[in-house]
Formats: sequence, structure tokens, C-alpha cells
Amino acid sequence: MAHSPHIVEIDRKTLDELIVRVEEAIEHQLALNVDDLKLLLAAISTLCTLQEKIEADDVTLHKLRKLLGMVQQSERRSGSSETSENNKNGKKNHKNNSGNKKKKNKQASKPPRLVHHAMTEHQRGEVCSACKKGKLYKFEPGILLRVTGHARFEAEKHVVEQLRCNACLKVYQASLPASVLEDGDANQMYGYSARTLMAIDKFFSGLPYHHQANLADIFGHSVHASTIFDQCEQAANDVMPVFYELKRQAAMAYQFLLDDTRNRILEQKPELRDKPNGKGKAIRTGVYSSGLIAQLSDGHEVVLFETSLGHAGEHLKSILQLRPPGLSPPLTMSDALSSNSVTTLPVRPAFCNAHARRNFFDIKSRHPKEIDHLLETYAGIWKAEDAVKEANLNPDQRLAFHKKHSLPAMEAIRKWSVDTAEKEDFEEYSALGKAIQYFLKHYDRLLLFCMEPNALIDNNRMEEKLKIVIRGRKTAHFYKTVNGAGVSNVLTSLIATAYGADENVYDYLLALQQNKRDVKENPKAWLPWNYRKTLGDIEVSSKK
Repeated sequence: MAHSPHIVEIDRKTLDELIVRVEEAIEHQLALNVDDLKLLLAAISTLCTLQEKIEADDVTLHKLRKLLGMVQQSERRSGSSETSENNKNGKKNHKNNSGNKKKKNKQASKPPRLVHHAMTEHQRGEVCSACKKGKLYKFEPGILLRVTGHARFEAEKHVVEQLRCNACLKVYQASLPASVLEDGDANQMYGYSARTLMAIDKFFSGLPYHHQANLADIFGHSVHASTIFDQCEQAANDVMPVFYELKRQAAMAYQFLLDDTRNRILEQKPELRDKPNGKGKAIRTGVYSSGLIAQLSDGHEVVLFETSLGHAGEHLKSILQLRPPGLSPPLTMSDALSSNSVTTLPVRPAFCNAHARRNFFDIKSRHPKEIDHLLETYAGIWKAEDAVKEANLNPDQRLAFHKKHSLPAMEAIRKWSVDTAEKEDFEEYSALGKAIQYFLKHYDRLLLFCMEPNALIDNNRMEEKLKIVIRGRKTAHFYKTVNGAGVSNVLTSLIATAYGADENVYDYLLALQQNKRDVKENPKAWLPWNYRKTLGDIEVSSKK
């Protein structure tokens, strides 16, 4: 009987990982483990078999691609949930652009630095000192993964040798190493890396400047709180062009999520400003931290924060003023407060169903029977949204699904609300009355997710992002100056946008500062989702 050729399907990821391990073994003269040897033998066997088939003209191009793992086996695809959904819809699924998917941050951990410890006590081929019979040979290495801690700031004093001419008094100075200049200019005391840590601690972790100063003292390096602010301000100046570019990109979004929370600026004086509704002017004294998520058509999201006298609606208005003409009015998602509305520019507003549901949930103890049934009905729309995400439906398919499954639930709640409001014993100003009136008054905007393909159900994602500035408010309590709030606007926005794009925030802020001249000339190339390619292009051009 003829021998069946041995072909093993090895996907590209597995092969790449094997190549890395083989290269490390060659570089450090290490032995491969048994599993890697088996995989390597299978790859060689597959290569030999493919060479025989190609020589015998016994393989088509499609079959060759399948054997090499470049296309997925059809029998594997047929059992997947994705194919089942494709068969149902009769077409390929597209990415759900609704933006209502709670995204788990997927940024990968940095790979550990490989350190090779060579054997010095014994040599390969020598007689075993234990049994006096066998000889020593290369064996798979032992592995120890060690995670170490470091002081937050480490000071280095660079003594630069200088020579001076005794005639003209010209001073010649030794050059600093490139590794030193990468972390800051020659006359810069605090490096970009230190500034980056200070900014992340303050504007993401909510660690106040004086707390950072106390923490630095614990590690034996005294830094004053005002110095930490100065360094954060320097970092904000370096990344400012990207912040303005984020605003320009946000202006072209098809949908905005917005909300705000109270804050304080001690030196903020009252100002005569336009009213949020655009009707006249008023003395404004209230300070708010406004946040918005701008969802772009290419799938990226821009997160912007602003702490000032304005509300979230006014923050959005300032962004929409940068919007290019000709674009259709964007969708907005917020709660029903008038401060979140934009009255002077055309938008398609949707309201948050989580707020409407909360009004009923808060009075559950007073009307348990009626509210339990209502909440169970309301839960159907979120269950439908979960089904949409699981099936990965495109916006049009999502809209059709909600019309079929969520619209009846919303209409049932509306009918119950109308029937309850028409009863003789209905108390209009009771907690139940206010909850019903809120739902009925804003019903059309609560229902927009059943009418517009990309409209959202709730504003939970914006409220989640707003916790970044709430953390800072809880620990620091206030900003002293308007300038201090401005520094926060810049750095918090960049950190939140980069984090939402699954980028390493530390690496990103560090790269912006190290390349601040290029950032100023072409800020678009340094957006979180573009900067790695830009760094690669710079590295290639420098080698040339």
C-alpha cells in the first residue's frame, strides 16, 4: 500500500513563535524542548511533502494555500456561529458600528527581557561529576520569570568633561550619549519618562501632586508638588498639537456620547456668557467637567474632556463648530438634561434608557408588583442588544433586530405608562408620576435606537469614561487655576483616547515628547492609532 504523505497544518502565529524560539536558541546556544522539536520536525516533513507534490504537479494553488494554513478549512467554518449567522442572513456579517459594545482593553503586556545565564562550572562533553560515567550534553534550559520593582524616579548625575582654550576661551564639551538625549534635552533635569509617569498618576489614577511628592519622598527622591505640576505642564505643551488634531477629528464623527459632572476651579471668576439654550446671556459661576466620546466612521473613538464654566452641550457645540460643511447632522447620546442639548446646531438626539429605567427602579419598593413587571419588560431591550453583539450584526441588521424584538417592549412600557397616568387615583407629582412623565415626554428620543441604524440604547460608556475625572475630583477636590484645568483637559483627553484605542499609554506619551518637533509639523501622523507606523517610518529613514 502506498504511503500517505504527511502534511501538518501549522498556522502563521504558531510558526512565528517557533521561529522566535529557534532564533533565541541559536543566539544563546540553548536546547529546544521536546514540543518544539516535534513541531519543527512536522514543519520539515510538511515542506518535503509539498516539494514532492509541486514537482509531481499534484497540487492546485487553492489546495496549496489550504495546506499551508493560509485559508481556513471549510468544514471548520461550517460549524462556527459566524457561518450560521451568515447562512441565516444570506450575506457576510459586517462590524457592528453602533458603538454600544463594552470593549475590554486588549493591549498586550510587554514581553519580558530575555537574559541568558551561560554555564561556567561545566562544559558540554565533559564527564558527569555525579556518576563518573556519562557525558554532559545540551538540555532544554530552565526558566525563571522574575518581576522586579523600581523606585518611581531615579536620579543620574552626568559629569560632562570640558576643555577650554587658554587663548580664545572657547569651551569644548563632551557629547552626551544618545540614550540620555532620548529622554530629554541636554539642559533638561526631568526626563520625558519622569514627566509621563507624573501625568499618568495625576490624570488617570487621580493621584494629586502633593501625594506624588509624598510618594517620591518614600523612595528617597524629593520632588516638590509645584515641580510635578510644572513637568506635567511641559508634557502638555509638547503634546498640544495632537490634542487640537483630536478635536478636528472628533468634529467629523457620526455620533457623540456626552455627559458632565460638577467640579471646582478656585480662581475661576464669574463670567457673562451665553445661556446653554442660546437665549440671551447670564452670569455663569458653575464649573463642570464635560466629557464626550466621538465615534468616527473608521471605527476609532476620540475621548475629549473639558473643565470650565460650560456644560457638556456647550463643549459639544465648540467641537461641532469645527465640523466640515456638507456632513449630515450627527447622532448624540445623553440624558435628558437641557444642559446636554445643542440648540444652535442641527443634531439627531437620542436619550439614555438607563436613566429612564433608573427612575422606575428607584421606586420599586413602593410599587413592587407593577415595577417588577415593567423592569422585566425593559430588560428585553438590553438582552436584544447583547444578542446583536454576539451575532456581530451590521448597523442595518441591528436596526431590523431591534424593531422586531425591542420595539414591542418599548411600546408595552408606553401603553402601561399611559394607562397608569389616566387612572383617577394617579398622583402626577409623586415619584411614580414623575418617572412615568419622564418616559412619556422623552419617548421618541428614548426610542431612537429602533429608528436610526447607529443610535445607542444608553449612555453608560460615557459615564464610565467620566469616572477618570471623578477620581481626580475625589482625591484632589479642585483645580487652583484655569491653566491647571487646561493642562488636565489636554493630558486626560490624550490618555483616555490612547487607552481606549488599546495603546500603551506610557509608550505613547513618551513617543510624543521624544518627537515633539515632528508632532508639531504633522500631528495627524501621531494620533494613537497612527503613531506606531510613524515611528517605524522614522526608524527606516534613519537607517537609510
